Amino acid sequence: MIWHLSQKAARDLEHIFDYTEAEFGLEQAGSYVSSFDKAFDLLAALAENPKLGRDRADIKKGLRSFLKEHHIIFYRLLKGGVRIVRILHGSRDMPKYF
Repeated sequence: MIWHLSQKAARDLEHIFDYTEAEFGLEQAGSYVSSFDKAFDLLAALAENPKLGRDRADIKKGLRSFLKEHHIIFYRLLKGGVRIVRILHGSRDMPKYF
């Protein structure tokens, strides 16, 4: 099973890195952003589990989400893996970003 990042998700990770670096330093930013890879690997490995994550049809059909600390990973199931669509802080107005 594999995972793919959308361009928006890649930009989201860059913004998360920049914010974390400004608030907590370079080492913490690198560590936190790197930890998303483990979450993506988990999502891809468990992609065939229909109860994985939360159904987010309230935002867009076929969209699912998975909570990682203070961020929400939005993804779509693909044959053989997942596509990471967005990575947003939990305090944001989610529908606005889709």
